[in-house]
Amino acid sequence: MALKFLYITTDPFVNQSQEFVRILAISNIATASTAPGQAGNITGTLQDPAGNTVAQFEVFTQYSTTEATAYPYAVSADYMANAIIIIPPGWSFRGFGRAIAIQGTLEEVLMVK
Repeated sequence: MALKFLYITTDPFVNQSQEFVRILAISNIATASTAPGQAGNITGTLQDPAGNTVAQFEVFTQYSTTEATAYPYAVSADYMANAIIIIPPGWSFRGFGRAIAIQGTLEEVLMVK
């Protein structure tokens, strides 16, 4: 079987296939703040078929500026935790805006670095 690329725009996403889905990146499509020190989290929650939370995918963003009056723009640093989220058949992923993922057998999705 070949891996498939998925662009997920439905929240919650329920894996209705017989293959596994591995989340590679998520976004909440928020507007960046220009306020120094502004922070935010982008999260997604993996749930089993009974609705129990099993894992979370999180991106922490810290916005900062240098000499904010001279440079009216923000730079950000992103930190990712729990970067491997695999959605088995029948499980769901929720609490995000958009995601990119791959779909295939368990062995195929685990081989992607």
